[in-house]
Order: sequence, then structure tokens, then C-alpha cells
Amino acid sequence: MIRELFADASGDEQMSAEIATIIDEFLGRSRPEVVTASSVRLMLLRGRTHEAERHLREFRDAGSFPELADWVRCWYPGLSGLVSAPPPAASFEVGTGLEGLSVLAAFFAGHDSAAAVARADQVLRACPMGEPGLESLVSALATLVYADRADLAARWCEPLLEQTTSHCDPYWQGAFAAIRAETAIRQGRVKDAERCARNAFSHLPMEAWGVALGTPLAAMTMAKTALGKLEDAARYLAVPVLDAMFQTPVGLHYLSARGTYRLAAGAAEDALADFLACGDLMRGWGIDLPGVVAWRLGAVRALLQLGRTGEARRLAEEQLAEGRSAGAEHTRTWGIALRLRALTLPLRERPEALEQAVETLQLVQDTLELAHALADAGWAYSQLEDGPRARAAERRSRQLLRSCGASPQERPVPPPSPGADLSEAERRVATLAARGQTNRQISGVLFVTVSTVEQHLTRIYRKLGVSRRADLPVFLD
Repeated sequence: MIRELFADASGDEQMSAEIATIIDEFLGRSRPEVVTASSVRLMLLRGRTHEAERHLREFRDAGSFPELADWVRCWYPGLSGLVSAPPPAASFEVGTGLEGLSVLAAFFAGHDSAAAVARADQVLRACPMGEPGLESLVSALATLVYADRADLAARWCEPLLEQTTSHCDPYWQGAFAAIRAETAIRQGRVKDAERCARNAFSHLPMEAWGVALGTPLAAMTMAKTALGKLEDAARYLAVPVLDAMFQTPVGLHYLSARGTYRLAAGAAEDALADFLACGDLMRGWGIDLPGVVAWRLGAVRALLQLGRTGEARRLAEEQLAEGRSAGAEHTRTWGIALRLRALTLPLRERPEALEQAVETLQLVQDTLELAHALADAGWAYSQLEDGPRARAAERRSRQLLRSCGASPQERPVPPPSPGADLSEAERRVATLAARGQTNRQISGVLFVTVSTVEQHLTRIYRKLGVSRRADLPVFLD
């Protein structure tokens, strides 16, 4: 009877269950575990996915806890098939519930960046600060970040973080600090990112984060790498993480950060594997969005370091084509893709392409990427013996690097040696094709079949990023 009175006294389902459990333990009674939406979420946060999956199937069969669906689709997209999709809302109003979570789930499902940004902004303006709305606010901030608008997320982080007090749950204080660290990384403010990631860990010890640990770990790893503190970055990567983290978007951040560290450490093959793993996961989950993780651009960096210029150019152009089709020509991803594609071009074509990248990166306010683009432009101008422009670009790059505290670790990539990716046999075929010889003539000169010549040309076009023999580089002649 006492247990029932305490349960009735609380309108909160989870609190009632906790009070009832305490009283039952005091009276020496055991009772069966009551599985709620909150307890399933806790299982997933702690990486107990097999147990949670069983309950999700039971909930789906019984039609219970539809509010769990958005949370699962956002943070465990691989389990989306175990929850029912809610009907689309006819209107959108912000209360104190989980509207931010619904906005993020809708963005993952529909990939409509403009609508997601507008609705996330609506949540952030109207949702009051307080325990009931904290998850909604965090989800709205995550939506802005994943829609490639870290600049907007950064504007909201400061006032929201100021409103979180010691009365807020440490988990949410840590979550706000971790998002702030992520936005700082995406704006090239690496010292700020390092400080915010440290704050996130001060609110919540590492063992209490569960699968979410990857968010502050990734931000700290990225910050330490950009600052040139590779030994510190390695120590953070050595922190044990739950395997279940890689079933969540948090795992994507971690893989990307590890790939970035590996690039800086000279392990380009391992870095490439991390970025490609991100791509495989994102495509499998149906959230191949560059604002989540721009895995193609990480892979381009690795390919450039490996000297595989043709593959790097194709991947950079693929990212640009996707951005163009999505109307995302003025985003951070677009600016970085322009910069990396420029590094695959012959020297004389680089300055103009890099100026386009500089213009975009200035617009989106990514200090670090802007500094790297200017350094690349300065190097290209110096190679072309344009001293005044080279000095101006290099001077501005150094100023930006000092302002964000980053280390000038990225060196300009030398102009691609056209055909460097080709095998000796492919180079012989390409040379003859560049001179205008037909496939049959080439087969006669090299004593191979016409089919072999055709196969070589297919690989040559792919490696050089061209589609016909007329586009083969003149150096091959």
C-alpha cells in the first residue's frame, strides 16, 4: 500500500518505477522488471543492443511507445526497421516535448536541409529551457550541425550553454558542451573545440557517456590533431569505447576523427579505410549526408597522400555533383570539396579553382580550412612565380592559423603528374592513344589483342578522370 501511495504521488513514469523499486527492496520483495521506453533507451545508450532489440520487437508487435521511434531512427538508424514510422505531421508547433527529435528524424528520412534548418530554428526559438525540453534543444542543434550549418548551431550554443545551470542533469550539460566542441571543429576554432571537449568530460566522466562517448572523444581528437599534438590525440583514441557506438552516428564522428589523426600520422591507407567505412555505414543507413560526416572528402585527402590523384579527383567531383543537385553550393562541404579538387589539377589551373574555394570558406566561416586553402593558393602562386600574390595569400594563411591556434600541418600537394597512377603497360597504351592511333594500330605495335587495348583504355580513363582519348594529357605524347 505504501508503495502504491508513493507511485501515485509521482506523475512521472520513470520516477514512479524508481520509488517503487526502492520500497520493494526495503521490504525484501522482488518484482518483475517493468520495461519502458526510457529503460530501452538506457539499454541502447549503454550498448546493450541485443536486449533492446528484443524489447523493440515486442513494442512494435504491441503498438507500444510510438515516441521511441524517432529516437531510434536518429541514434540507432540500423534498428529503424524495428520501429513504426509515425504519420507525417500536418502542422508543426513547438511545446516542451520532443519536437527537436522529430525534426532530426525527418531530416534523416527526407534529406531536406532547408526544411530541417527552418524547423530546428523554430524549436530553438520557442522551446523553453528546462529538463523537459533539453533533449529537444540538443536534437535541434544536432540537426543544424548535420544540415551543414555549424555556423547557425554555433550562434545558438553560447546562449543555451549559459542557461544550463548546476541544476541541470550533468548528462545534458555534457551534451551541450560536446555539441559546442563539434561546431567549433567545423568552424576551424580548434582551441575552442579543445576547451569545450574538456568541459564535456568535466560534466560527465568517460564511463558514464555510454555510446555517446564518441562525440567528445572525436572533437578532442580532431582538435589535438589540428593543434599538432598527435601524442595527445593518440591517447584519446586509446580510450576504450563500446562496440555498439559504431551502430550510431556518433561512431561516424569517431571514425572520421581517427582517420584524420591517421592522415596526420602518415598512415594514409588506414585513414582511407576509416573514411570508406563511414561511407559504407551511411549508405547502409540511408543517411549519406555530408553534414553528418563528409567521408568522401576524408577519402580524397587520403588518396592525395597516397598519390592516387585520378581517384581523388573523381571522388571530389562526385561530392561537388551531389552538392549541386542538393542546392548546397554555399556550404562548408562545398568549399572543402572545391579546395581538394583544385589540388588534383595541373598547376596553372589551381589558383582560379582555389580562389573559388577561398570565397566559399570565407562565407561559411571555417577559419582552418580557409587557412589551408590560402596556403595552397600561396604555394601555387609561388610556383608560378607570382610573388606578390603568393606573399599575400601566405601572410593571410599564417594570420588565420595563429588566430585559431592550429599547426600548419597540411602541405600543398604538388601538381599531379598526369599518368602517375598508370602501370607501365597502361602508360604505353595511353601514349599511343594520345598520338591518335586507333585501338587496332596500338594492338599491332604492342603485340596485344584489341580487347586488351580496350581494357587498358577503360582503366586509363578511370584513373585519369577523362572519358575519351581526345582528353588524354598531352604529356603522354
